[in-house]
Amino acid sequence: MKNILVAWLLAFVAMANVSADSDTRDWTLRLGAANVNPNESSSAVLGNDGVAVDDAWGLGISFDLVLAERWGLEILAATPFTHTLSGTGSLSGLEIGKVKHLPPTFSALYYLNDEQTWHVGLGINYTTFLKDEASDALVQTLMVGSADLELDDSVGYSVKVGFDYPINDAWSFNGNLYYMNIETTADIILDGAYFGSVDVDINPYVVMLGVSTKF
Repeated sequence: MKNILVAWLLAFVAMANVSADSDTRDWTLRLGAANVNPNESSSAVLGNDGVAVDDAWGLGISFDLVLAERWGLEILAATPFTHTLSGTGSLSGLEIGKVKHLPPTFSALYYLNDEQTWHVGLGINYTTFLKDEASDALVQTLMVGSADLELDDSVGYSVKVGFDYPINDAWSFNGNLYYMNIETTADIILDGAYFGSVDVDINPYVVMLGVSTKF
């Protein structure tokens, strides 16, 4: 799956170079507040107990390159998002730990009108987990000396719809809604030994609101 991500990125660079001499080439920079709201589900941890993931805020930034009148490519980046993992079932209310991740996303865009104020996109999301740690509450509940979490990186699809509503000649009000396919496996390590794994489908909706400018 990571090979698909690399191929997509190389295609973006190649298409940007091909369009370098085109009169239609145009860049759009978008900045805004981004909220990642998981639509999660998980396999069982203990018995029928599972894992819930809360939402998180960060700063989103994207670059959109117009390749033709109605087509473009976008790279979406952000500051790291930090989520709290909580138990469900008999573990309801128990904080299991926290995870920090980055979800860079590469999308092909189609502009719905000639003014390019509305667009839809389809792409690939790569989510890498920078830090994952178990809570003291989990350690105490399981009556162990130490607990750790290790989450696998994820590669999946993404879809989006967005708009840029002009404010003046230089700036526009920007809004984006993404759905990202993010699936990971969390390994649970107790007292330095592997205890078990839980599959977590995060699959969030990501809302980003801010401003955009062309250059």
